[in-house]
Amino acid sequence: MITKEKFIAAYNKYLPGKWIKFAFKYFSTETEKDEEMKLNNTVVIILMSLFGIGFFCSVTKLLESVLGIVTVIYSLILCILVFYLFSAVFANNHRIKKITKELNCTKKEYEKALKKWGDELDKII
Repeated sequence: MITKEKFIAAYNKYLPGKWIKFAFKYFSTETEKDEEMKLNNTVVIILMSLFGIGFFCSVTKLLESVLGIVTVIYSLILCILVFYLFSAVFANNHRIKKITKELNCTKKEYEKALKKWGDELDKII
């Protein structure tokens, strides 16, 4: 059984780094939509604009040189974003494994404890 004190101590020992916090803050589906979402909205607008320009150039067969440039830029931004998000998820999962190993519990038990005492962790962090 996980006690509140053991859980908080283990969680504080393996706090999420800036890399993880940034990714989950701006690109998580559970993030609250507020003023801090400017970065997420900017990325979405850029990607949608590049997609729209590429789609228009592809359908109308106009400006095929622009299509190539837009496609390369779109692909690069998308690859960088996906790599970053996957690495943040991988790092967070690794952190959770360390916590569950220290607490000698399963991931379900960890999630249950997080749900139970998560509000108190927000005050600490």
